[in-house]
Amino acid sequence: MPAIETIWVQVITMLCLLAGILLCVRHFMRWHMVRIYNWDGKRYRFLGREYLRKINGTYVINMRERLGDMSYTTRYRVSASPAFVKRHRYGSLLLRAGRSEAWLPIEERMLQDIYYRNVRIQ
Repeated sequence: MPAIETIWVQVITMLCLLAGILLCVRHFMRWHMVRIYNWDGKRYRFLGREYLRKINGTYVINMRERLGDMSYTTRYRVSASPAFVKRHRYGSLLLRAGRSEAWLPIEERMLQDIYYRNVRIQ
């Protein structure tokens, strides 16, 4: 009987570890990622998620080329978690689409027209 008890202890330990890992992933997804939507003429369509990085005290979103290719128009909506918006309201973040850059105030729904550009225009 002691062997069965040790197996159950190991199973419970593994389930607790798995739950901890899943909670860490959920925390990362909520606080360090934003959802990007694109206007298609009728409604905003979900394109994907991007990382929200803090570089020298500024929050930066680097939009991948794949999202620029999937876009219908140049109008984007960026949605962060409500907790992030509540904590950093009235701050600003930088949206980069290739070489194009645009500043956004941190709000529930951040709207911006930006053209994905690979080369820098001087």
